[in-house]
Amino acid sequence: MDIRIDKRRKVPLYRQIMNQIMSLVNENKLLKGDKLPSERVLATQLNVNRSTIVRAYDELYAQGFVERRPNSGTFILGESSDSFSGNPFFVRKKKTEKDPYVLDLEKMIKQNNTRLINAYTGELPYELIPNISLPSFHWKEFLQEDVSTLGYLPLRKTIQSLMSNMYDYHPKEEEVMLTAGGQQSLVLLMQALLKPGDVVAIEDPSFFYGMSLFESMAIKVVKIPVDQNGLSVDALEEVLQVESIQLLLTNPNFQNPTGSSMSLERRKQLVKVCRKYRIPIVEDDVFGQLSYQVPNPLPLLKKLAPETVIYLGSVSKMLGKRMQLGWIDAPKLVLDEVIKVRDEYESELSVFPQVLATHVLQDRTFNNQLNDLRNHLKENSRYLAKELKSQLGTKVTYHLPKGGYYAWLTYSEQVLTRKDWEQFLDNQVAVYPSFLNTENAQSCRLNLARLSKEQLSFFVGRLKLILESIEKDKQVD
Repeated sequence: MDIRIDKRRKVPLYRQIMNQIMSLVNENKLLKGDKLPSERVLATQLNVNRSTIVRAYDELYAQGFVERRPNSGTFILGESSDSFSGNPFFVRKKKTEKDPYVLDLEKMIKQNNTRLINAYTGELPYELIPNISLPSFHWKEFLQEDVSTLGYLPLRKTIQSLMSNMYDYHPKEEEVMLTAGGQQSLVLLMQALLKPGDVVAIEDPSFFYGMSLFESMAIKVVKIPVDQNGLSVDALEEVLQVESIQLLLTNPNFQNPTGSSMSLERRKQLVKVCRKYRIPIVEDDVFGQLSYQVPNPLPLLKKLAPETVIYLGSVSKMLGKRMQLGWIDAPKLVLDEVIKVRDEYESELSVFPQVLATHVLQDRTFNNQLNDLRNHLKENSRYLAKELKSQLGTKVTYHLPKGGYYAWLTYSEQVLTRKDWEQFLDNQVAVYPSFLNTENAQSCRLNLARLSKEQLSFFVGRLKLILESIEKDKQVD
């Protein structure tokens, strides 16, 4: 096997090795069943650290190019296989294009029909984002700003204040690391803490389910159901009787997509169970600063168990999707590993968004504008509940969120199918149906922020007509 590396190139060594092996496979110079050199032998041949070869082989395994045979070595793999398909707890995300329904939704939204009711898009409309005037900057001011490996210190201190005001929790300065948003935080953490074959528990339903990273890293996923009180800890314990879980991802405040918040009793129960089984918790709280009640009366999992919980926060849900900025609050040992991964991929955060976000969050008008946003979302939530009760009675159940901007509606009369949801497209109603990230098609996520009260009334009226049409079709069938 002829592999040559160039230590002068910016491409990481493990990536050079990995790419060349992939090329040899694609060129049929390495065939199914061929054994690769051991990690130690190849490291000696190429004069690199053994850890470099381990990383290359791990990535090849994650992408389905090789298999590992106990006590035998690493072998080229032909067609990929799914060794977990027989286990009902596990779900392996398949490599697919976007769901056809999503493609149709996005096409409809781009056409911008005047009848369109768009409650699908998952961010704030620009008119609701706090409007802050920025001071003039000089180029040299940016260049001279001191940014540590953890990020811009003034912004980290500002985040400490945000957390203290919302949760009566004050993170340690040396344990807060800035990132390019909640998504990057999660990606860096998983790459730093997990290896191929590890098991991650996620909520069901959950936006985590759509992450391609699980498949690319060959991570096994187990889904834990969520109800109006949050993640079911009893269901988690049942799974733990038969499977070992390396990481739990949870969204306890204003969960995406259901909008539910984990009760205090569940939070305490979850922390107790994860301590017992020594499972690290990743607490995703990207909507945390949009709580309708300030301070939030429910404690963070991070506050209840700082040694067990890694906290993820974000300013993107307040300042708009263009401001991709978040943070990780974790023990220093964890952050050290995350920094290694970040530096390896040369994905260090630019100083510009950090300085700009600091000015916005410290502006004297920001808190008032943020409170106006919270009140607007709260009013929309109440108005939607009133309209649903008035026009649909008990036909549609709903959960009023206590923060964020997602409402979760569930049709309780008859069983819905994917085909039934085509009527929403036919009637120019864009929502996020539950079948996109869970097994049933009974529910949908609605973005409260994108609709005025008048549009909410139109939405409920059109929803009523759609459901009546579906019921009529089912009677005919």
